Amino acid sequence: MVEDEIFNKYKSKIGTLVTGRVTRVDPQNATYIEIDEIRAVLPMKSRIKGEKFKVGDHLKAVVRHVNMDKDNGIQIELSRTSPKFLEELLALEVPEIADGTVIVEKSARIPGERAKIALISTHPQVDAVGATVGVKGVRINAVSQELIGENIDCIEYTSIPELFLSRIMSPAIISAVEIIRNENGEATKAIITLPSDQKSKAIGKNGINIRLASMLSGLNIELVENDSKIGKTIEKNEPQKQKDGVDALKALFN
Repeated sequence: MVEDEIFNKYKSKIGTLVTGRVTRVDPQNATYIEIDEIRAVLPMKSRIKGEKFKVGDHLKAVVRHVNMDKDNGIQIELSRTSPKFLEELLALEVPEIADGTVIVEKSARIPGERAKIALISTHPQVDAVGATVGVKGVRINAVSQELIGENIDCIEYTSIPELFLSRIMSPAIISAVEIIRNENGEATKAIITLPSDQKSKAIGKNGINIRLASMLSGLNIELVENDSKIGKTIEKNEPQKQKDGVDALKALFN
């Protein structure tokens, strides 16, 4: 009966933060952590690249899986690479997230390298991004340190997909977004038009920026450069039409 209670206790903790002490690191670099009345495991695959732990270390992680069988009893698997780990750390550092004033609508990570989080405020006088970053970046930097220097981009969430994509493609400045939908009306792809000098920024080092944007939006992203020879001819011959198009895009994105 006690085993069932412990199982149900940790089953309800899936996706939440726990803290424990390292008791063993096996030859496969799986890290065993003592959490209150039970021992959990942090597999090598769920550690941030470059992390090393030793017996006696205290670490934070989120509960990823909880299983129980007759042979092995209760098995708890932890993770430090899950986007949920980032969200839980933010809740620790940002009171507005902890109390629900600011909501993490979506998050995506390439662990140890870079992450993007989409934030929304439930209070008109609270700036979701500003509250999360903190004065001089103190809050977001504290989270970044726990994640071994992972860079975290904070973005204001919007339900308008074109505007949302324009924000999550930062630092690239884009010209237009076209959403492609399937026969059921579900968005599946985004065609993003941008100047050629912005393409490398949109892709990011080793493709990190576009990968995170795709993960955060849930869409396949195709980049199209708009300053071809045809584009230059149109700009020269139809300046007013081009200006109208730019004004319309600014109106949407501002």
